[in-house]
Formats: sequence, structure tokens, C-alpha cells
Amino acid sequence: MTLPLSTDIPRYGADDDTEQAWQWFHAVCQLVATELAVQRPGTLALVDDGDEVYWLTEQDGFCHLACAPTHDGEVVTGAAARVVDLAGFGVDELNYKREALTRWLMNQTTMRVGDPRLLQLPVGGDTA
Repeated sequence: MTLPLSTDIPRYGADDDTEQAWQWFHAVCQLVATELAVQRPGTLALVDDGDEVYWLTEQDGFCHLACAPTHDGEVVTGAAARVVDLAGFGVDELNYKREALTRWLMNQTTMRVGDPRLLQLPVGGDTA
């Protein structure tokens, strides 16, 4: 990708333990984004045996890491969001996501979509 990676980590607005888990999750997300940035556009990181996918999306002049669940091998784009816009996760969920991404960094299982435009998120993080 030719745009710079967004490295902003917004405050999660939770207790100290959750905030720390959020910061660690984003540190690993930035490593994943760096790895995906050298891949061809439309490359998806398959995490947790393909239960969730991550990819880079372009917004506001930056590349942002986005994610979505999968169902029956299909990416549920209606539930996609930029990682910085995720909300409602506790410490255990954030740690689980971080550990899954850490495992991905070790094996880097990927797939590509033919038309990367299918992975664009609505402007402003609106997923509704």
C-alpha cells in the first residue's frame, strides 16, 4: 500500500486493566498491519482458523487495520470495522484477539479477494 499506516491508538475509556489489554492488542495489530502492507491489495489475514479476518482499508489518507467475522467461509462485511473502532470487549476478549493475531504473525495464513474494493469500509467508521 502506498498510504502510511495509521498508528493512532485511541483510549478505550475503561478501567486500567482493560486499557492495558487494549494497548497491547493494538501493538500487535500494528505489527499485523505492517506485514499486510507489503502484501498485494485485497490480502486477508486468516485468524483463528479463518473465524476472523483482518485486512487494510484506506480512509482519511491512511491505511487502517480492519476486521470482520466469517460465517461458512464468507466474510461478513456487514459486521466489519476498523480495529480502532472496536468497542465492548473485556480484558479476556482483547487478550484472546491479541494472542490469535500473535499466532497469525508466526504462520501468516492469508487469502486474497479479486476486487479489493469489496473490502472498503464506509467513510467515518460507520458500519450501519
